Amino acid sequence: MIELERLLHHLLNQFLVYTQNAPLLFNSGIFLVLFLIFYGGYILLYKNDLLRIVYVIAFSFFFYYKSSGGFVFLLGFSALFNYLSGFLIDSFQLKRNRKIILWISILVNVALLFYFKYTFFFLKNWNAITSQNIQLESIFLPIGISFFTFQAISYVVDVYKKEIPACRNLFDFTFYLSFFPQLVAGPIVRAKDFLPQIRQKLEFDSVNLGWGLFWILKGLFKKAVLADYLAQYVDLIYSNEAGYTGFEHLLAMYGYTIQIYCDFSGYSDMAIGLAMLMGYELCINFDRPYLATSITEFWRRWHISLSTWLRDYIYIPLGGNRHGILRMYLALMATMLIGGFWHGADWKFVFWGAMHGVGLVVHKLYLTLILEFKKNNLDDYNINNNQKIGFLKKTILSTSDNLFNSLKNSIGWIMTFHFVAFLWVFFRAESFEKAWFSIHKILTTTDFDYALPFWETRPLFIVMLILGLVAHFSSKLSYQNLGNYFASLPFWAKAVCYLIVVQIILQTQSEGVQPFIYFQF
Repeated sequence: MIELERLLHHLLNQFLVYTQNAPLLFNSGIFLVLFLIFYGGYILLYKNDLLRIVYVIAFSFFFYYKSSGGFVFLLGFSALFNYLSGFLIDSFQLKRNRKIILWISILVNVALLFYFKYTFFFLKNWNAITSQNIQLESIFLPIGISFFTFQAISYVVDVYKKEIPACRNLFDFTFYLSFFPQLVAGPIVRAKDFLPQIRQKLEFDSVNLGWGLFWILKGLFKKAVLADYLAQYVDLIYSNEAGYTGFEHLLAMYGYTIQIYCDFSGYSDMAIGLAMLMGYELCINFDRPYLATSITEFWRRWHISLSTWLRDYIYIPLGGNRHGILRMYLALMATMLIGGFWHGADWKFVFWGAMHGVGLVVHKLYLTLILEFKKNNLDDYNINNNQKIGFLKKTILSTSDNLFNSLKNSIGWIMTFHFVAFLWVFFRAESFEKAWFSIHKILTTTDFDYALPFWETRPLFIVMLILGLVAHFSSKLSYQNLGNYFASLPFWAKAVCYLIVVQIILQTQSEGVQPFIYFQF
């Protein structure tokens, strides 16, 4: 009897009590059980708007409590404060008053983010500059604060710009800000896209439910199978950089490039699937980013909800491309520096953002020069070639132009992929110096004679790397066909697919459930 009581007490603690070293994760068995219990109640209540909204808010706050403990009150404060900010902005007629409330709201949101995320960074650098030794007790970083803070800022700015009316219902706004599928790691949802969905009539059919389960399964496979297995080798290399060869560092770089994609896009896929099971639609956050042939295109495909947020709320307010080339380049650099710093309180993230900014500026310069070159060539051609050209010459010119574009795109893809991959080393390495050490090893000591011995020693890593590439580069049509097929399967067949993936996870994981990389942000 005592043993049974201990078991029940342990289970209650595991399911209901926050544990700092074990936050609630989508890819955990505990979340599966909790979500199934939640979903049973959701199906019973979803037709009543008020009950459904309150029920989802309650579970979202419980989910955040299981992720960040007592800092759930920070989420509650953010919801109430930004709801009131939007309400006041919408109530005032004078632009000056509206702007005052806007800036108060932005400053409070940024101040909270700054305190929890950047206090130690600035204190460390202040101590280094002034030779002081100011100490603070550790400050816990609430999971997902960067995401819901950006989401809140976008809301008050949109209300100020009169792109959306202020939300008049506190429950609706809290639902929007705390919606648990995307709460702790995105996508960063815009109010204009999500608020109208909250009170829409929800309808469930087998196709939508099937697609929701497909998104979850796809994300689970990418995160818990591919990303977590690749992480085992990547973590090994970056825990002892000096102990491995240049070729092993090269494979770790490629491994992390695929790992971070599968990890983060896997979370986004699961978030989209969970929302779909509940009748809501979240934005697509990744669009095969490593297919990009330029760094500009990469940022149109990678973490789309963040890149568009940075564009709309940082780059465009700084002037965008409306005030000349120099102002545009400065705005690009400032935007990417902020984007890098958003990812983490360390100089390596600032450098990462700065290098992406440099890449964007260089690409803009390249486009400007190419367009000018083409314009001059076209002018010369129009002056010197008034007569009609023959069919053969047209064909030759067209073919050569196509070949040139294909070659240009191929070179652009190779350069962009490796530019991004090398910068991911700064993302992953423990310090700026260790990142440089790893890159130096890759560039100076890589020996491809190690390829065959590496395959013989770590064949499963290579297989997972290839599967990650396939998961990334597969066409949208392939996923569409696969999703339609999965959605058409009977329930027992879907369950078998899930059991197979769970079994693969159990066979390939080295330790317990691994948190998502972006939880640190």
